[in-house]
Amino acid sequence: MSRTIINISIKGKEQELLDKEIRNILIADDYREIDYNREVVWKKGTGLMTAMHYIKIEYSNDTLTVSGWVQIGLGSVGGKESSLEGFSAKIPKKSVKNTIEKIRTVVESFHQV
Repeated sequence: MSRTIINISIKGKEQELLDKEIRNILIADDYREIDYNREVVWKKGTGLMTAMHYIKIEYSNDTLTVSGWVQIGLGSVGGKESSLEGFSAKIPKKSVKNTIEKIRTVVESFHQV
């Protein structure tokens, strides 16, 4: 697997409320939650016109781990996972990075209600 992984501290933040905000961002950016090789991830696109976008959200102790990658190909016969670095599939990678940045921003500015 070739994924870009970002760890963000969520110490002192209400995980349930934060998760709701993150889900709202992903839904607004047209991602949908799917089962991907026995992992729960968020996916955007089918690979028909551009690379498929993937984001995985994991919580562990006081850390939120956000993984992002793209995959070029059609549906389940898509190619290998590709990290968000490099020139290949530059536009889809930038799109995934933008969504991850929205998640980072909401986490960093998140205040408990």
